[in-house]
Amino acid sequence: MSTVSDARVVRTRDALREAMTELATEHPLDAITVRAIAARAGVGYATFFRHYPDKDALLADVADRLIREFLQRVAPLLQERDRAAAARSMCDFVMEHLAIYQALLAGGSGETVRAEMLRQTMITLTAARGRAPEGPFDELVLFHLVSSILNLLTWWLRNLGRVDAATMAELIERTVLTPISTLRTQPLTGL
Repeated sequence: MSTVSDARVVRTRDALREAMTELATEHPLDAITVRAIAARAGVGYATFFRHYPDKDALLADVADRLIREFLQRVAPLLQERDRAAAARSMCDFVMEHLAIYQALLAGGSGETVRAEMLRQTMITLTAARGRAPEGPFDELVLFHLVSSILNLLTWWLRNLGRVDAATMAELIERTVLTPISTLRTQPLTGL
């Protein structure tokens, strides 16, 4: 019985995440209601609350899944120190998920959502590294990496017509990934 129940929970959560993603591409985040999400997902209003305490928790789950997929794609390239390929992969991933990235980062609630994505990405990236930052310098470098990339992606999403993916990838590689790799090999004294 628990497997049937678990499968149903997975299906319902998937439907709610998909509904949130679809609605986020159609409406500003602050205009999306729990009723609209439940209706789009094909579940009852009360069912929503069995899975998430509120819309923000669902949005955090959507963002977390997106971040995990993003890191799974980019992390191997960064580990191989192929910064140009990693930057291209980042931009390709954003283009593949353009509507939700525009809603999350460049939409009306962009500042709040970007702050949450920064927090979640830091947690996810730290877990993926398998170790906590080794002191304030390591923590600051990680924070700078994540926040810089999110800010550049936000700028790009607001300027898509002016900058193509290849150019944006080069900008990310030259302004963030390469300088950060230099920082990591030459730590500051006293931190």
